[in-house]
Amino acid sequence: MTVLERYLWKSILLSIALTWLSLSLLFALFDFLAELADLDSDTRYGALQALNYIFLGLPRTLYMNFPYAVLIGSLLGLGNLAANSEIVAMRAAGFSINRIVGAALKLGVVLSLMVFALGEWGVPRAESYAQHYKTRLEQQEVALSAEGAWLKNNNRLVHIEKVWSEKKLEGIAVYEIDLELGGISRVVKAAAAQRANSDDPWTLQQVNEYRLLTDKVAIQQNAQQVAPDLLPNTILSMATVTPEQLSAKELATFIEHQRANALSSEYFELEYWKHFTTPLSTLVMLILAAPLVFGFQRNAGAGQRIFVGILIGISYLLLDRIISRTGLVYGLSPFWSAVLPLLLFTAVGLFFLRRIR
Repeated sequence: MTVLERYLWKSILLSIALTWLSLSLLFALFDFLAELADLDSDTRYGALQALNYIFLGLPRTLYMNFPYAVLIGSLLGLGNLAANSEIVAMRAAGFSINRIVGAALKLGVVLSLMVFALGEWGVPRAESYAQHYKTRLEQQEVALSAEGAWLKNNNRLVHIEKVWSEKKLEGIAVYEIDLELGGISRVVKAAAAQRANSDDPWTLQQVNEYRLLTDKVAIQQNAQQVAPDLLPNTILSMATVTPEQLSAKELATFIEHQRANALSSEYFELEYWKHFTTPLSTLVMLILAAPLVFGFQRNAGAGQRIFVGILIGISYLLLDRIISRTGLVYGLSPFWSAVLPLLLFTAVGLFFLRRIR
């Protein structure tokens, strides 16, 4: 890496970091105000807990705002260099516009990998913990933690490692309590539980049943076992995993299960592809920023660049949401629903980039 490339990276990174922090704090404030409207005096979820919940969910806010921060930050960073005639000096030293754009895109690749890692490992864990924290404080029937969900159903305590949906559970342990004996009388452990419809009984798989008798423990193993009253649907829905709490690998596993059982998986497929299109949109934003800085916005001030960046960001966000929602409704492939906004804005950016002289 040359000295000019390092200087270019430093200028762009500083602007992106400041923009990223500002946008994330602003959206976090909006989320906090929205949470205040949902406070209930009958629960333990108050204003301080709402603030903590927003803080726990901050990784997702950072993740979702990153592409727009890159757009506005690169507009500011490159724009400041252009306004101070530093771009002119670079070109006079033999550093062409193509090399400047290339250096910015190299930085974009690094940033894309960084935000992919955040979305794959940081966001799902933080989102899951934040939702568990809020649910645990809002009601008493479900206790959620990083180790799974604990649910009370009459004289049973049920532990579930992962609730994929209202039709698929993983890692189930049922502890039956005998009130007369004052202790646990039966334990049922199963690797998984499935059912075809929400009203059907559960079918436990790879079941180990332990009956605690007065003088011994009776053990029984079954490949499958029907459990019609395992859990009420109203309680189960509170602990169901959302796509935002899953990594791309976990989403792929869930999608494979849905397909194998002829169940709908389009929404989860859309979220799976967004794990890749969101980081790639970082490169698209840099491509869009270049013609704005070197083209018709060359002499614009910082305020104008921020305004243009916000307009482009809103346009991308709206187009992405419109295509995603309408695509699912009208049968468009989840892959194309996720990729089309990326391709359209890339084409626009490359078109204007070719017109730069």
